[in-house]
Amino acid sequence: MLIEFKVSNFRSIREEQTFSLAASSDKELPACIIDRELPGLSGVRFLKGAAIYGANASGKSNVIEAFHFLSKYVKRSATKIQPGDSTGAEPFKLDCDSAGRPSKFEIAFVAENVRYIFGLSVTPKRVIEEYLIAYPKGVPQRWYHRSFNPQTNAYEWKTPSSSFKQGKSLQEKTRENSLFLSVGPQFNHEQLTVVFNWFKNNLRVIRLSADAMLHPGFTAELIAKNIHRDRILNLLRSADIGVSDVNVKERDINLDELKKNMPPAILAKLEADGALKESKEVEIILSHLADGRDPVSFDFDDEESAGTRRFFGLIGPWTDILDKGLTVFVDEMDTSLHPNLVKELLKLLFCSENNPKGAQVVFTTHNPVLLDTSIFRRDQIWFTEKSQSGTTHLYPLTDYTPRKGESLLKGYLSGRYGAIPFLPDGLMT
Repeated sequence: MLIEFKVSNFRSIREEQTFSLAASSDKELPACIIDRELPGLSGVRFLKGAAIYGANASGKSNVIEAFHFLSKYVKRSATKIQPGDSTGAEPFKLDCDSAGRPSKFEIAFVAENVRYIFGLSVTPKRVIEEYLIAYPKGVPQRWYHRSFNPQTNAYEWKTPSSSFKQGKSLQEKTRENSLFLSVGPQFNHEQLTVVFNWFKNNLRVIRLSADAMLHPGFTAELIAKNIHRDRILNLLRSADIGVSDVNVKERDINLDELKKNMPPAILAKLEADGALKESKEVEIILSHLADGRDPVSFDFDDEESAGTRRFFGLIGPWTDILDKGLTVFVDEMDTSLHPNLVKELLKLLFCSENNPKGAQVVFTTHNPVLLDTSIFRRDQIWFTEKSQSGTTHLYPLTDYTPRKGESLLKGYLSGRYGAIPFLPDGLMT
């Protein structure tokens, strides 16, 4: 479960921005709330999700990318990044001072019923600072803290809590461009593995932007294995896109035909890597209701609409999110999807029966129709604005203390909350 995230000096985000899923004391829409007692946070409730609004290029996607960078870096820094490789950090580039400073991240979350705070300061070349604090009994325990000292060109490690297994040899194995949190699990450090696995297994990023491919294979695989098949079919039927049934067929890929149609350079590389093997491809068949006739099958790739393909690709991961209680970030949630379809997916998320494990979804959107107080609490709405200097500012709707019953849609479109394009004379040609 995510509690809070802070980021500074990453892409368009220069000053520190804070995003929180801690709920206010308001009693509206209790179905949107996760009631979870944590030592040291008595009485604090948490949200099952949030929407981030903002004009084009205001930095909405960069908020998601900050989460994505941190997640990938934790998972890959010890195994995928080689000595001398870049860390992948992207500091703010529009002023010389920021470009030379590290990007900073801090995330508060819950893994296996224990609250943690993980912090990171990193340049494209090296980790500058890294720390992990645990709250198993509500009192902070410093599990580790390392920081780079440029004077000695070495890392300094603070004395950890007595409850943490130090692992001096692991410190020596941690390179300047990798994380101690990533190295520890490679050598079966039990305490660090719990935290690492939260990033690996519980955190997801899904891109639904127009140029992103949401592959339908995962949904198809669930159907083929008869996992959540009825649930997926019910979602397809209730979406009012005319689908009455779904079937998935597997067939062998003809390697000889595949090689004939493949560019020689790519073929040689795949053969050298041993990547060309006997495998199967999936054929997805959606049946549509026909007037007075038997249902008609459509070719998924050539005859189904972009919206239908995208919805099909999304509902498999969505059922998995709810089933496993994941924390997920979705960029441009409503691309090619009607807002009513998005509303139905959100209703599943905010339903305790369908979301018993407290899954959380944070998504970016432009669609003001979703600013509906029958779906969202006021503390679930966030905005991004970009300043004249090109920096992103992230802030919650609650900064404007909207009244109960206030039309959020009207307030947003009128510019009361900011986060809309500024067009002084309209679009001129």
